[in-house]
Amino acid sequence: MANYTDNVEPLGKAGLARQLSAGSTSANTALTSGITRISMRAVGADIRFAMGVGAQTATATSHFIANGERLDFACYPGANIAVIRNGTSDGTLEVTELI
Repeated sequence: MANYTDNVEPLGKAGLARQLSAGSTSANTALTSGITRISMRAVGADIRFAMGVGAQTATATSHFIANGERLDFACYPGANIAVIRNGTSDGTLEVTELI
């Protein structure tokens, strides 16, 4: 019989902190090489984001994170994140790389 820890993926320890500005145009940022997990929180505005390998572009139909919401993700090594505001107010996507 499996125990509960067989189904738990540890997120990791806090590594580099990033603040990604979400304005009226998409802005792309490369994560640190080898990072495979992140935690992110939207501050000051609802934000749209795109995440993948290589440069990304966030659009009005990209993934959504609400102001004040926190999401945790697994990502490919070498991932990039692009952000854009969802409305008329600029915001910040606070990203913690997990090691």
